Amino acid sequence: MSIKRILVPLPGSAGLTGQIETALSAAKVLVAHVQALFISEPPPVTRDLMATDLMATEMGRRTATVPVNWHAEERERTARDAREVFARGCAVVGIPMLSASDEPGRPLAASWREAEGSYVEIAVQRAAAFDLMVAASASVMESLMAIAEQSLLRTRRPVLLAPARPQSDLTDSVMIAWDESPECWHAVSAAIPFMQLAKSVRVISVDRDGSNRQASQAEVLAYLRCHGIDATAQVVAPELRSVGDTLLAVGAEHEAGLLIMGAYSHSRLREMFLGGATRHILKNASVRPVLLAH
Repeated sequence: MSIKRILVPLPGSAGLTGQIETALSAAKVLVAHVQALFISEPPPVTRDLMATDLMATEMGRRTATVPVNWHAEERERTARDAREVFARGCAVVGIPMLSASDEPGRPLAASWREAEGSYVEIAVQRAAAFDLMVAASASVMESLMAIAEQSLLRTRRPVLLAPARPQSDLTDSVMIAWDESPECWHAVSAAIPFMQLAKSVRVISVDRDGSNRQASQAEVLAYLRCHGIDATAQVVAPELRSVGDTLLAVGAEHEAGLLIMGAYSHSRLREMFLGGATRHILKNASVRPVLLAH
């Protein structure tokens, strides 16, 4: 598959520079269009607000706009700050930013969009129209983890978890967390555009018995060769660590610029109650980008 449309949801914050940098880096190497989606949630309905509305009704609604205007002003300020951060990032990497009146269609460009409502619902609705979403783990921002998880489960679009501070190129070294599940095959397929540009690709399986993975590793290596990708394979034992911890540790050891893995190859309910690699990555991946697919 090709990746030509990238969505980067910004849930009400101008401080998500790692997420923006990762999205722009991906757009640059893939020659893709990247859209920043700034999402603000509506003001909560509180007792004070309800009392203000009641008082406004009795006084001819002269004071009804006070809390709403304050929220609107704060939203506009935050959106303006976030847009400036995004525009500066585009300028640094040389990606032209389209105006509101420009029609998308240029191979390498950026655009800006704003919406109000639930962070998760709006982001997931938009994700279906894109090839890739850039979010982050809970260690970066809880709402971005929720967006990533729901997008994976409800749209089946791949999600790229951005680190807090990007430290390497996405295509320097790629590591595949191989478990031979259908979800892992989907992740490998989705990441082909990145791997075709990578300097090196490693297929890593976590298993106490290496013979369990030899046949499936040979199969994925053959699949990659058909796409012009030379890769090496290795099986590592988890020792005393969980699979998720092992994958993050091996990724650090090899200085992987991108980790690729399938998401929720076990049921989501089982992972929530018993733990699992997907939940561990969604909560803790903060150092290097991770591409997930379900």
